[in-house]
Amino acid sequence: MKVLIVDDEPLLREGLIRKIAWEPLGLQLAGEAGDGFEAMFQLANCQPDIVLTDVRMPGMDGLQFINSARVNFPRTKFVIISGFDEFEYVREALLYNVRDYLLKPIDKEKLNTLLEGICEELRKEQQEAADRSKLSELNDMIRQSNLQPLDFQLTHLISEQEPRWDGIPMSLMQCTSFAGASVKIVYRNESSRFQENEEPLARFAIQNIIENTLAAEAGVQFLVFKHAYHSEEIVVFLGSQSGELGLQGLIETFNQTVEWIKQHLGLVISIGLGGIKQEMTQLRLSCMEARKALQNRLLFGNGNVYTDVESPTSAASAYPRVFVQAERGLSAMLEDGRHQEFLDYAGQLFRTLAETSGARYEQVEYLYTDIIHMLRKYAAKTATDLPNWNLGTPIASLDNLRSWKDIIAIIEQQLQRLSGMLNRGTDQSCDEIIESVKQYIEVHYAEELSLQWVGESYFIHPNYFSKRFKTVVGISFNDYLTKVRIERSKELLRTTTLKIARISQLVGYEDQNYFCNVFKKITGTSPSAFRS
Repeated sequence: MKVLIVDDEPLLREGLIRKIAWEPLGLQLAGEAGDGFEAMFQLANCQPDIVLTDVRMPGMDGLQFINSARVNFPRTKFVIISGFDEFEYVREALLYNVRDYLLKPIDKEKLNTLLEGICEELRKEQQEAADRSKLSELNDMIRQSNLQPLDFQLTHLISEQEPRWDGIPMSLMQCTSFAGASVKIVYRNESSRFQENEEPLARFAIQNIIENTLAAEAGVQFLVFKHAYHSEEIVVFLGSQSGELGLQGLIETFNQTVEWIKQHLGLVISIGLGGIKQEMTQLRLSCMEARKALQNRLLFGNGNVYTDVESPTSAASAYPRVFVQAERGLSAMLEDGRHQEFLDYAGQLFRTLAETSGARYEQVEYLYTDIIHMLRKYAAKTATDLPNWNLGTPIASLDNLRSWKDIIAIIEQQLQRLSGMLNRGTDQSCDEIIESVKQYIEVHYAEELSLQWVGESYFIHPNYFSKRFKTVVGISFNDYLTKVRIERSKELLRTTTLKIARISQLVGYEDQNYFCNVFKKITGTSPSAFRS
């Protein structure tokens, strides 16, 4: 893995280089740059996997550099080096898919922990890309998910940096304006008329309905296909050969489609619509915007059509002033140790967002990141080393949430950890710790959890906790963790078409063979037989 370091101070670059554990992490220094312009040249020349960049630099600053670089290097992982007083820049960096940020002065251990996590991400992404390229696996996925080869071809088109436009009908190729749309299906709801094993049929039916609806739209060219790697997603390419696509007309059409599918099929779908583009090569960008718009479901729920065609700068300026003013109050609550008040106030801010007309998902990101930043800053100020989550990417934890209310639970958990670290003399009983650990396992079963982790996180002797856990729960800690993981894997085997190797990873087992052995030991059958 190659690393590019960007900072206008040579001594700071040298200090950063000395702190990185190059050989143990398998990293190599690809280059250095003193400003954004030089960094752009280095980026094209050495094509690094990871870029560590300062924010404030002469000429082209760090954010301008990242904004320019992400267009041609979408897989590069960018990390911001920021001071407390530069956090406004960090908030803006969220728009540029920054992997994480580090606070000055840089802690050597935290830097290397972060780099280790990024390297693992990159290795997994490379492995997944290699796996997808294998024809045998491609055929296997087609058989399992009832997909067509064209679905895989078109999915690669919207996910690869240098797409090939084979398979696009000439009628769409000849258009002068384009847009992408993303359709998300909620298979599990009370009114659905499809059984668990009929998900491919449900997706096929929705695809046909969308095609028939768009065929009735005058002047609209389209191509509808199933996303090859997300069984709940359908992708739509839209185009017009005469004039620009009418955004409002498309929104009305999609709203009618959402309602018709709900009424006649009992299925809930949400549709995200990307911005209108003038070149087909920008269809991929419009599809990315469509998926981003769909994240507004976190605020307003499923069963709607979402679009967000405003520029990143206008989105940043739309950060509600009430939240800027609230930061001082939240900080004071942390300083005074009023954690419950902090949680209640944060919950009220999110609730206000959800009830505000015109609110957008970006505002959820800003508010959530502000709150996490406050906790990080307070932890740094009090020399409190928070375990597990303090080096994580705040926005990454929002990806799989169903509602803004789930955010409150995350903040509450982090406040509990902060309280635990600051008040090591807590009188929390072992039984309360056991209940807290069980709740944590239910959500974070894929993490590396052990009795040592329990001891370090809750300040309790692992042997004592182990004995008490078995007395209270009836089985050992490890057996309970295994039970939760196997139950989750059974759910994934029943409800998805994911490969067994991927399911193994998602429930916390990197070794597929070991997962299969544990699964068979617990259930009496293999994962493949269980799925059949």
